[in-house]
Amino acid sequence: MRLAIADPPYLGRAEMLYGARDVGHMNRGGHINRVHKADCHPDAAIWDDPATHAALVGRLRADYDGWAIAMTPDCVRHYLAWVPERTRIAVWHDPHVMPTGSHPRRRWEAVLVYVPDGRRRVVDVPHAVGDVLTVGNRSRWSGFAGTKPPQWTRWVLDMLGYREHDDTVDDLFPGSGAVTGELAQRRLW
Repeated sequence: MRLAIADPPYLGRAEMLYGARDVGHMNRGGHINRVHKADCHPDAAIWDDPATHAALVGRLRADYDGWAIAMTPDCVRHYLAWVPERTRIAVWHDPHVMPTGSHPRRRWEAVLVYVPDGRRRVVDVPHAVGDVLTVGNRSRWSGFAGTKPPQWTRWVLDMLGYREHDDTVDDLFPGSGAVTGELAQRRLW
């Protein structure tokens, strides 16, 4: 089966995290901290437009048997209008999230998962997996904004029912290389 993992620039945050402008966020002391950008993309602002995200969902639906999309909680309401009804909402939780100027602090992100046909029952997959992941100790895996920990990729693959010898997985937004790197590691197991 063809599977995809999409971790696009988050709606409303693309220019801040990937754009050419130098931006920052306010810390608890009222000082502006520069955002450590993953990469600079001159066209990052297109991802601040909901239509770009809707087109991504259209591409996933047309080209893949199963997929997962990472997003902030405030993006879920947009995406639910575009994804199929049987798309699952999963949550990954980081109890040690970096402080920001927002209140209350967001300590979780949503992952919408469209599980392929034939992988929806426990008997269809190698092992059952929950729809919540808690990952701590950010210092071991964080390189810059948007980096996902190795456990995140393994969890997403497990939710999709990934089978090493039967499936291909496309990392649609390789950014930090964390998802692609974990896919390569998994093939070595």
